Amino acid sequence: MTARERLIKTLKFQPVDRVPIVEWNIRTATMREWVKQGFPEGCNQRTFFNFDPLYFSIPVSLGMNPAFEEKTIEETENYRIWQDRDGSVRKDFSEIENPGFVTRSWLSFPVESRDDFLKMKERYASADPSRYPGNWDNIARVLKNIEIPVHVTIPFLFWVARDWMGFDNLCTNFYDEPELLHEIFQFITDFTIETLARVLKTTKIDIAELKEDMAYKGAPMISPAMFREFMFPHYVRIVKFLKENGVDIVFVDCDGYPGGLIDEWIEAGVDAMSPCEVAAGVDILETRKKYPTFGLMGGVDKRELAKTKRHIYDEVMNKIPQAIAAGGFVPHVDHAVPFDVPLENYMYYNSLLSRLIRGETVEWDGE
Repeated sequence: MTARERLIKTLKFQPVDRVPIVEWNIRTATMREWVKQGFPEGCNQRTFFNFDPLYFSIPVSLGMNPAFEEKTIEETENYRIWQDRDGSVRKDFSEIENPGFVTRSWLSFPVESRDDFLKMKERYASADPSRYPGNWDNIARVLKNIEIPVHVTIPFLFWVARDWMGFDNLCTNFYDEPELLHEIFQFITDFTIETLARVLKTTKIDIAELKEDMAYKGAPMISPAMFREFMFPHYVRIVKFLKENGVDIVFVDCDGYPGGLIDEWIEAGVDAMSPCEVAAGVDILETRKKYPTFGLMGGVDKRELAKTKRHIYDEVMNKIPQAIAAGGFVPHVDHAVPFDVPLENYMYYNSLLSRLIRGETVEWDGE
């Protein structure tokens, strides 16, 4: 079975030879520590750990074009205040100790009014030919025949509006400027559909990822009722468009604990969610009981990987076999692997999970 068939069939609850063995890319700070511990510097991560290919993401731009000019506003020994390519003004430490795990300080955002939104729309021309590679037609032809899943990342409603306005401003605008948010969400959906129309006419996309990140630890950032009012109609539109044009799986990328948002996603036609973050309160076995036909990805508690091998064994064996048996589940770490996870621990976890998935008998060896 090809990697393309395996991932799609798994998330569709169809029979497979085995579930995929995959992981998110290892972030810079974690790889820095692992190189010190013996990981061959420059070695391909997927080759080293014998991962299946997760998917090929199409090289089509759904972001702002042109981006804003990066420029420094103030710089000292300790920090830099600057405008990034999204038009936001940030304050960053001069030295980043752990790349890939950085909390940023935001000072201002490019959309503070409806006039700002109208200006931002000019950077989202769906007909802009530079959104596609010059050899797109050749790429599209090749992608129809590759053996790994073809994937598109879609920055969607909450994600884009937060980048434009900032989190606090977005949340207050649900109350203060509801008509503006309705207009913004309508525009984002229209733009996405118009831009992807050419893509879906020329090649086969298997998986569409709606990037949102709209949940905290223990609760979503937006209530299900508010989602229903502001976002649900656009989810129905985008999912209908994608599936009518051959996309097999639509999933939401949402860190944290989405809670009742899952019900809204399912009703809108969404097939799955990722990364099922245990640290935020998502229990994959309980979630599977509540949503027996909804695809789940992730679910391995990253915090346990920093402990002992016995902790890792228990984390895997106490839930992964049951989750796999229930179907529609792709196991991997529930977010980026932290830099305090030793390479030896991760290699043990990877070997344990791989042997389990490949059907070997796995027992605790008492190490």
